[in-house]
Amino acid sequence: MRTALVCRKISAYLLLIALQLLIAGCNKTPPEQAILDALEKLETAIEAGDTGTVMDALTDPAEIQRGGQILQRDELRRLVMGTFLRYPKRQLALTQINIELDPVTQRHARVTFTAFAWGGQSVMPDNADSYRVVSDWREDGEWKIEGLTANGLRE
Repeated sequence: MRTALVCRKISAYLLLIALQLLIAGCNKTPPEQAILDALEKLETAIEAGDTGTVMDALTDPAEIQRGGQILQRDELRRLVMGTFLRYPKRQLALTQINIELDPVTQRHARVTFTAFAWGGQSVMPDNADSYRVVSDWREDGEWKIEGLTANGLRE
């Protein structure tokens, strides 16, 4: 009887260890959620005027197109910094987010969304615009933008 009890305890402990290993393996964030988290982090950084975090969201090199013009990394950094200085109070809203994950590698994705941006010198916005954004993302430890095209909806 004592042997049967010991065997049950050992079996229970082994089952517990196996379940813990299975649960630990499930902790990885799904790619779609990781991209949404990266977008939220980017949105927060833009609203806070954090140029470093915005630039860290891009691969090196990243191809950024705006209004038919391709911006290099330094040009984009200057544009972002100038925008942050011009509009100290800024807001950004991302809507209609669509994530198309590469079904084979699960490490590349195309993310499209509409971005509404407004800002100004004080609480009331001086300027507002909306953009349709098509972005290509790559996962290399974390999800980053490797290409982005933004076209104003008024264009």
